[in-house]
Amino acid sequence: MKENFFARLIMEGRKLAVVSPATKDEAVMAAERLVQKKIYIMEIAYRNPDCPQLIDDCIRAVRRMVPQMFVAAATVTNVKTAKRALACGAQAIVTPGFNLKTVRYCLRHKIPVFPGVATPGEIEAAMNMGLHLLKLFPCEVLGGQSYLKALFGPYPKVRFIVSGGINADNEAEYLSLKNVACVSGSYLSRQEK
Repeated sequence: MKENFFARLIMEGRKLAVVSPATKDEAVMAAERLVQKKIYIMEIAYRNPDCPQLIDDCIRAVRRMVPQMFVAAATVTNVKTAKRALACGAQAIVTPGFNLKTVRYCLRHKIPVFPGVATPGEIEAAMNMGLHLLKLFPCEVLGGQSYLKALFGPYPKVRFIVSGGINADNEAEYLSLKNVACVSGSYLSRQEK
């Protein structure tokens, strides 16, 4: 099943880079740099509501020019954006919050979806839909590592893509936690100076 394949990629790769490109060339260059660093999964974020066409073009360009990169559309907050991202070649959908309509749409169409959660209620809602790999956002604001340790007790089978406040200085500590599938952030895609 497609979602199992993408989930396995995330859990094996342990790093999911977030990219908010200003141009499609920038997106392609970021993807090429990530592949050189052996990071093969990236989120291209729909963060600028004024120019979704740019993000569409970035997704298409990365899929065409860097075929070894797996592309998730991120910051997807509604079904309309999910549909347009998938039409452009996105291979998975990542949401910042638990948007029920978007999650249901993806599950109904067998699209890998990783919804954002922040509370036990949202975690349980996702589990009731058969989802066990979730995005914990904003991780550091919610309590970071101590929050993840607390969540492990009642939810030992849930794994998290941790995002929000993760950086090169704290990623190893996060990756050492049993319920962290991978770290996620824009720091992974920044060009080293």
